[in-house]
Amino acid sequence: MDHGHGDMDMCKMNMLFNWDVENVCIVFEWWRIKSPFGLLLSCFIIAGVAAGYEFLRHASREYDDEIVAANKKKDASRRLEDEHAENDGLLSTSASALTSISQQQKVTRSIIYAVLVGISFWLMLVFMTYNGFLMISVVVGAGLGHYAFGGNLPTDRGIQCH
Repeated sequence: MDHGHGDMDMCKMNMLFNWDVENVCIVFEWWRIKSPFGLLLSCFIIAGVAAGYEFLRHASREYDDEIVAANKKKDASRRLEDEHAENDGLLSTSASALTSISQQQKVTRSIIYAVLVGISFWLMLVFMTYNGFLMISVVVGAGLGHYAFGGNLPTDRGIQCH
């Protein structure tokens, strides 16, 4: 049924799994796949975003580890030879470690977290195109990113939508 708009000007919106190659819009109307090459390029970009998400998660974890290690070092210098210092692991979250995070560190951690949530939801929206090629791109990018950057991550995953 034609409503006066040419089929080439409309984004295909599917609520069912599909393998469409043309007229697929990725989240935004301006990001429209018009050719197989455009699909391939979009798949690489999406896989890169998913891998970048894993990198940012890794960088966030390292930043947290640096904060905890610095606080442990401060605590250790304050209470030399304290019997409890031997029992605390490097990554324990004692009350003193939590309360000594600076305002700048809190802001930085919050910004990183917000960016992670934003990327995560964006990847979820890409997945919700139900396009098999794009879905595979998200999964492959996440897998490659985890392989490259996620070797030291604990099993705790927090909020993720991919």
